[in-house]
Amino acid sequence: MRFLPALVLTFMMLFRGAPLAAAELTDLYQAEVDANQSQQAWQQAAFAAVLLKLTGSDAIMANAQVQAELKQAGNYIKQYQMVQREGRHLFVVSLDQQKITALLAQQQVPVWGSRRPDVLLWLSEKTLSEPKFVLEHQHPLRTALAEQAKKYGLSFIYPFYDVDDLALVNESSVWTGDWTSLGSASLRYNAERVQNLLIEQLQDASGQLQYRLTRQQQQNGELVLQEFTAATMPELMAQFAKTLAAELSAQYAINLHQTSSAGGEAGLQLTISGLQSLTDLVQLQKIFSSMLTVRQHQLVSFSQQQAVIALQLTATADDFYRALALEKQLQPEQPAESSATEPSVTDTPDAEAAVPAGTESSDNTDSGISAAELAMEQALQQGVAAAEAPTDTTLPQQDNSGTTLAPKSSHYRYIKP
Repeated sequence: MRFLPALVLTFMMLFRGAPLAAAELTDLYQAEVDANQSQQAWQQAAFAAVLLKLTGSDAIMANAQVQAELKQAGNYIKQYQMVQREGRHLFVVSLDQQKITALLAQQQVPVWGSRRPDVLLWLSEKTLSEPKFVLEHQHPLRTALAEQAKKYGLSFIYPFYDVDDLALVNESSVWTGDWTSLGSASLRYNAERVQNLLIEQLQDASGQLQYRLTRQQQQNGELVLQEFTAATMPELMAQFAKTLAAELSAQYAINLHQTSSAGGEAGLQLTISGLQSLTDLVQLQKIFSSMLTVRQHQLVSFSQQQAVIALQLTATADDFYRALALEKQLQPEQPAESSATEPSVTDTPDAEAAVPAGTESSDNTDSGISAAELAMEQALQQGVAAAEAPTDTTLPQQDNSGTTLAPKSSHYRYIKP
């Protein structure tokens, strides 16, 4: 699994409190499978692996139409190549994004896009009498979690355990579930979820050793506990990751090509401030182009470092805002001249209309430059764009449990990566 290098933890030490981009899965439609099996077997394995990342659950394989397509998985293979890793021969298989997404849309199966929420893991292990933080990158627990992250497309980040963290928490307070301190220490990491994982080794009734994971998280201000037990660390982490992936996909996966009650596609108009150059606008276009919830986007106007963007959606507005909450380069803010209002939602009766000038489909990540955009650049070069008024206030997005909220705003500020 490969994520874009936007999330580099070392830079967090330099820019604490700055919004960082949530992890973007760059191999969402790829799978690595054992090459030492029949062609049909490795094609089916790749097909199933990609569907698991796209849906967050292996329950997708029980779908009758998916089972039928599994028998002809080769039709979904776009390309493949052989690689060797740690003495194993593997195929890196790329599936056709349009075909597999269309299959899920036809079956009305929600699709989990490439932008994945960051999950901060406080990981502690009690080996003797005292709990200890798991610090080593090569620790078996971290290795097992990394394998599961690759399988499901999860983004795990870990605390620094530096002087700032240790001024708020220690092994004992984390083990006892002191979420007042733990929540405060977690804020700096700007994660969508915070998990406190406590691992210990116990004997079962027959005298066999077992591993137990106690999972702690806050939901709606309440501390929620969940226990997993297994004979090995990898099995234990597999249980946790399966549960977490199902939860996250239920929250962020979307039903594509939903239409509004009026029979057309939903549309939104957003005002984006903080755009200081044409490069910023192109980056903004790339953000919307990468979102599964956006079918088309068009620059309506630009002035004073502020652009108005019209969007046509492939899903509901609620789905769009949940996805947008992961785009940390766009921070919701109060309009300077009035209190926050609900963004306007429109219905586009002709869902299949041609893309107008200056508009891109979310299936195409190449950013073209429209006449309106060129006019914007000319205005910038002539010094017409003035600095933003400092009266705007950014809306809160995160509480001290690490749960990211999804506010609905008509105004956003672009934050340079």
